[in-house]
Amino acid sequence: MTDSRLDTNMTLLWEHKTPDTHYSVRQSGASIRLYSNRVFHSQWNPDKPFAGGVWDCLSLPVLYRPVTETRRILLLGVGGGAVIRQLQSICEFAELSAVEIDAQHLDIATRWFGVTDDRVELIHADAIEWLANYSGEPYDLIIDDLFGHSEGEPLRACPLTSNWVEQLRSNLTAKGLLIVNCVTAHELKQALPVFSDSGLRHGFRWTLPAYENAIGVLSQESLQARQWSRQLEDTGLDNATQRQARATIRRPLRY
Repeated sequence: MTDSRLDTNMTLLWEHKTPDTHYSVRQSGASIRLYSNRVFHSQWNPDKPFAGGVWDCLSLPVLYRPVTETRRILLLGVGGGAVIRQLQSICEFAELSAVEIDAQHLDIATRWFGVTDDRVELIHADAIEWLANYSGEPYDLIIDDLFGHSEGEPLRACPLTSNWVEQLRSNLTAKGLLIVNCVTAHELKQALPVFSDSGLRHGFRWTLPAYENAIGVLSQESLQARQWSRQLEDTGLDNATQRQARATIRRPLRY
């Protein structure tokens, strides 16, 4: 992410220090931000649910499928919970399981980001181990947003190996979507053969000008740009918010 530095001019709402991590929740206008070790993890503004943050690229792709068909969602990596709040505004899911290794992040999501929906289950666990042991029903949407940090910079917690991608794919429904957050476009491009070998041969790369992240949106079945646009129009979001949503850059993946 390019926008990862801590802005100390914002109002400090809360902070907590452990031997390994310095957490802080800060406010800028109506926006709430979470930082861990000075890495910018999440932002939520109830007045602007889609405000040009990388989280837009993690939630908005759900609109490639009819919102009534995305019933079960798995989110790996919660941060502050901005993606959950966004999905609540555009998707008619029945249940959302959110797995996070950092208990402080789960507490922050509830206390500061307003993640209190009864349909959302916050799970304190290592997401990699949790998925390896999972044997329940498949999901209509899986979002892999597993990040740690090293020397103040975000770092994927689980490389996109064949084993990991196959675990993700095997827990998707036939029409399910997999959304994967990559630090750079190069990281996503390197993983394309792995996705293809796993049967995820249809996809788009989502980006935003202010961020280096490249988000892969992948499926075993085709994804239609027109379907996404029609679904966005049907969400009930105001025109300004829809314009912001369309500011995301969406390009077909070249396998």
